[in-house]
Amino acid sequence: MVNYRGVKTLEVLEGAKNYNRWIASEMSKYITAPVLEIGAGSGSVSSLIIKKRPYTLSDIDSGLVKLLNEKFKGKIGIAVKILDIEKKPPSHLQNTFKSIVGVNVFEHIRDDRRAFIHANQLLKKRGRLIMLVPAKQFAFTKLDRELGHFRRYEKAELEQKLLGAGFIIDHIYFFNLVGLISWLIRDRVDRSHIQLKPYQIKLFDSIVPILRFVETKIRPVIGISLIVVARKV
Repeated sequence: MVNYRGVKTLEVLEGAKNYNRWIASEMSKYITAPVLEIGAGSGSVSSLIIKKRPYTLSDIDSGLVKLLNEKFKGKIGIAVKILDIEKKPPSHLQNTFKSIVGVNVFEHIRDDRRAFIHANQLLKKRGRLIMLVPAKQFAFTKLDRELGHFRRYEKAELEQKLLGAGFIIDHIYFFNLVGLISWLIRDRVDRSHIQLKPYQIKLFDSIVPILRFVETKIRPVIGISLIVVARKV
C-alpha cells in the first residue's frame, strides 16, 4: 500500500511525457554513475535517466518501493531500496555515490538541513547533489500543503543550507517560467479543486517543446522550480 498522500498527483504527472523528458534532459548532463536517486516516487523521471548506471532508486514509502521494484525488475545495474534521508546513512553506503538525484523531494522533508548533511555523507569526494525543487515562497498554495510540502525555496536560502551542509554550488538557476504563471493562475481560479487534473497536465505538456526551446536560449529570471548542482567539498 502506498502511504504518500500525493500519489494521485504522481499518477497524473506520469502523463506529462514532454515535461518529464525536459527535466531528465536538464539533470542528466550533470549526472555521473554510480547514482542514488532519493524519493524516486513512481519512477516517471527515473526511467528517463537510468542510462547512467549503476543506479539506485530509493524512497521512504514502502508501497512506492514495491512499485519501483515491479517497474524496474530485471533491469541490469538497477537497485531499489528503502531510504530515509533524514536518518544518518548506514556506514556501508557512506562515500559511495558520485551523484545523488532528487526531483521534487527536499520540500517534503521537515528537517532539510539534516537531509542535506546526510546526502553529503553518501557522496564520494567531489560528488554532486543534483536537485529540482519548487521555487518562490510567494507561490506556496493549498496544493503545496496537500502534497505535503513544508516550503518552496528561495535561491539564497537554498544556497545557504547547502553551504552549511558541506557543499559548494556549481549551478543554480530557475526552470519553467510558464509553469509558475500557470500554477498561480490555477490557484486563483480553481481553489475548490486541490488535485491537478489530467486535462491541465495534458494542456501544459503540449506546449512544453516550445518552452524548452525558449529556455535553452534565454534563462528565465524566475520559474516554478530551481535546478541546483552542488558539489561535495
